Amino acid sequence: MRPLILLFISLLIIPGVFAQENENTKKAERKARDRYLGLGSGFSYVKVRDETTSPLLYKGPTIPAVFNYLVHSERVIKSLDVDFSFGFLHTNTELPWYNPVNTSYYISIRYNWLYNVRKFAYDKINWYLGPELNINGHFRVNYKYDNSAFTFDNYNGIGIATRFELPFSYKAKQVKMWFINFNRRDRDLRLSWQLSAPVLSFMIRPSYVTITNFIDPDLQTKITPDHTSGGLFIPFNLRSQTDLHYILHNRNEIRLSYVWNFFHHDPGYNKVQSAYHGITLSLLYKLNPNQ
Repeated sequence: MRPLILLFISLLIIPGVFAQENENTKKAERKARDRYLGLGSGFSYVKVRDETTSPLLYKGPTIPAVFNYLVHSERVIKSLDVDFSFGFLHTNTELPWYNPVNTSYYISIRYNWLYNVRKFAYDKINWYLGPELNINGHFRVNYKYDNSAFTFDNYNGIGIATRFELPFSYKAKQVKMWFINFNRRDRDLRLSWQLSAPVLSFMIRPSYVTITNFIDPDLQTKITPDHTSGGLFIPFNLRSQTDLHYILHNRNEIRLSYVWNFFHHDPGYNKVQSAYHGITLSLLYKLNPNQ
C-alpha cells in the first residue's frame, strides 16, 4: 500500500517540478536577451505620383529621423521602428513662372515579433519569420492648388516579415596604411536583411481632389466611406531593410541601414504610388547590463 501512495504523490509532484524548471528556463532566456534603444539620421529620397491632384511625378531629397527599440537573441527578435522624414519634392516641369513644390511629411511605424525558424549555410545564417503591425502615412501639401493643396495616403494593418541574419567577426591585426601603423582591434558584426509586407490593411485616402467637401463646412471634419478602403493586399506595400551592426566593446552598436519602401494603390480614379529610399546611421544603446 505504501509504494502505491508514494507513486501517487510522485505523480502529483514531479510534473509541477518540471513545469517550474521549464518556467525558470524561459525567464532566464528572456532576461538574457539583448535590449537596445536606438536613434539616428541620414539621407533619404522620395518619389511620388498622386493623381488625386496631379499626374506629375514629384521627387526630391528629404531628411530622415529614425527611432528603434530592439530586443535581440538567437531565438527571438522583437523590434519597434519609427521612421520620419521631411522635405520638399519637385517636378521636371518647372517653368520660370510656375514652380510647383510638394512639402512632404512621411512616417512609418512598424512592430514585428520574429522567431528563429532554422539555420542554414552551415549554421551561419539565421532565418526568422513572424507577424508585423504597421502604421504608415505620407502627407503632402502643394500650395499652388489652393483648395486641393492637401493630400495624403494613410494605411494601417497587419502583415508578415522575414529576416535573415549573418553574424561574423574579424580578429585583431596590425595594419599599415601608407606610412602609418595602427592596431585593429577584434570586432563582432552582424549583417541582416528584412523583407515585410502588410497582408490585411485599412486605408484612408482623399476621394478626388480633397478629403473634405470644402463647399459644405459641415462636412469638413468627417471621414465618409468614400475615403476608406482596404482588404487583402490593398494597398500593395513592400518594404526592404538591410542593416550592418558594428558591435562595440562596451556592447553598444553602430547600425548602418538602407531602407526601400514601395507603395501602390489604384482603385481606378485616384491612383497613387511612391518609393522611399533612406540611408541612416544609428547608435543603439544597450539597456541591459553587459553579460
